[in-house]
Amino acid sequence: MGKYERDGMTILELVIASMLLGLMLTCAFPLIDSMMGRIQVARDHYIATTLCQARIERARQMEYDDIILMAEKDFLVDEYGNRAVNGRYKRTTIITPEKPEEGMTEMIVEVKMCICSRWGWRRKLHPLTEGKYICRFGDVPQTMTFLFTEYDE
Repeated sequence: MGKYERDGMTILELVIASMLLGLMLTCAFPLIDSMMGRIQVARDHYIATTLCQARIERARQMEYDDIILMAEKDFLVDEYGNRAVNGRYKRTTIITPEKPEEGMTEMIVEVKMCICSRWGWRRKLHPLTEGKYICRFGDVPQTMTFLFTEYDE
């Protein structure tokens, strides 16, 4: 065996390697946290768009005269579109008969997303109804518009 050969790492090498690993993880954490937040925002927008489309599809299955029954304002819904007390989405459906012209009905569906649920720990406690971390819905909703016409048979 040579003069400088060793069978393992010294404690100093182990401490330095651990410090470097800790430094790299500390630097990477904000990036990972930011990416997770962006993924949640994209997921929320996708779900809100899907909720709008599902509402319109449900109205398409109804009789023309019954579409007016789909109107609602600020209903809390879950990610499946079911009404829920602790829903993370706020859905509004506006039905306007005879618009843009006679014989047509305009349906506008707006879904606002809860912005506080983007932090993972907040999803477990959602919704918070008091304090500085109260649940807030975004100002810019996902919106879809659809026109219905009455067909004479």
